[in-house]
Amino acid sequence: MLAVLASRDVLVALPTGFGKSLIYQVPAMILKRPTVVVSPLIALMADQERALKARGVPVVCLHSGLSAVERRAAVARLERGGRLVVLTTPETIESKATAPLIERARPALLCVDEAHCVSEWGHDFRPSYLRLGKARARLGSPPALALTATATPRVREDIAVRMGLAKPLVLTAPPHRKNLRLAVEVVPGPQKNATLGTLIRSLQRPGIIYCATTVMVDQLANVLKRVGIPSVRYHGKLSPSERTTAQRRFMEPKGRMLMVATSAFGMGIDKPNIRSIVHYQAPGSLESYVQEAGRAGRDGQPADCVLLFDPADLEIQEHLQALSRPSVRHLISLENALAAWAEEKRRPSAATLAVSAGVPQRIAEALLVDLEEAGWIAHSKDGSIKLAVPVAAFRAGARELVAKVKTFAFEGERKLKTVAAYATTEECRSVFIRRYFGEDLPPRCGTCDRCRGSGVVVAREGAVVKRPRRRRRRSQKARGRRSVAL
Repeated sequence: MLAVLASRDVLVALPTGFGKSLIYQVPAMILKRPTVVVSPLIALMADQERALKARGVPVVCLHSGLSAVERRAAVARLERGGRLVVLTTPETIESKATAPLIERARPALLCVDEAHCVSEWGHDFRPSYLRLGKARARLGSPPALALTATATPRVREDIAVRMGLAKPLVLTAPPHRKNLRLAVEVVPGPQKNATLGTLIRSLQRPGIIYCATTVMVDQLANVLKRVGIPSVRYHGKLSPSERTTAQRRFMEPKGRMLMVATSAFGMGIDKPNIRSIVHYQAPGSLESYVQEAGRAGRDGQPADCVLLFDPADLEIQEHLQALSRPSVRHLISLENALAAWAEEKRRPSAATLAVSAGVPQRIAEALLVDLEEAGWIAHSKDGSIKLAVPVAAFRAGARELVAKVKTFAFEGERKLKTVAAYATTEECRSVFIRRYFGEDLPPRCGTCDRCRGSGVVVAREGAVVKRPRRRRRRSQKARGRRSVAL
């Protein structure tokens, strides 16, 4: 906070539940001009807006989901200036309609929440975040604050470069909290339901069960409903009203239900008493796992985080990554489409280009950023795309990106291998995680299944075998009580 108030750039990587939002909220009440906070999700902004208003903090939201009345009120408040938190999205901060309003407000601070989305090496990369560096320059280059819960040293360096942070104060803490009891059960798919049933009976609620696919979320939610366990489901294919209802029911302070969800649920969720997180299927990276598991035990009380690991689950993640990651085929299609538009002396928008190339828009945006940074294309004032060099030179330059695209594919494979290594490691799970995030000599946690010496389910030739647990010698008095009970 002191660095922010001294107009210094700051990069913060602290675990979920450490109160990172206070780092911008407190200065926002001291600074005399607005604080702009960029978030990736409208739902996340709505939660933040409610929490700030409840504390009497002046706040407005600016995003595409506002009604006309709400938008006019937000714009009027922004034009008055003064102490104000402005919650917005990367797309809104660069839109023709909204950008001039924010620029005229001369923000005193630009805060980027979930800053790992800036990095192409991060686990939740979003092309729109890449343009925040330019947006910051248009805002008058105010001091910047980057907040994230999961960033390796490589990702932290990339965030600093992409956002143009000048000699930032970098504040980090180990990504694992001592009240989280980490455990893994390696179990083949056909036996997962039985294992999950045992866990549900033993783990405290409320809790979250994470699945890799919407199909599995629906299946598990139906099973829980049939056996009478209070639960709700959440994934991207549900309607907005269904997701809102599910989230509201789960967030009830005294509620003790299970949330069955994909990774779409949880970012910005501030429910302090979540007692358990179960990953029914392996996540796509250790960063994702740490972020999702970190939603448990935010009240500081013990919570269980269990991964049910089946090596076959990694094939699901490989498929999901292939759908969202740029490939050489995508690059060539985009190259051909851009060359064709240029030869016709026409300039497409990014959305039009993606359709004409047959490339998903999010992937097209990521590739266009790379092409622009390399100097092969440029954006016109109206937002359309033009070649910055002759067609032949552009084609040659585009092919130079093939190596980078292949590197991203390799990076995805490496992340999945790291998840498998975590699941099967013999060492302390906290040590494994902390070393992955750049800590040299992390101490043992003393609470994970490895440190406790508890049994882990392992698959052997189609059977499920439990490693023996350490036996504790009971006192004579305890043995006597046991005999009486029998």
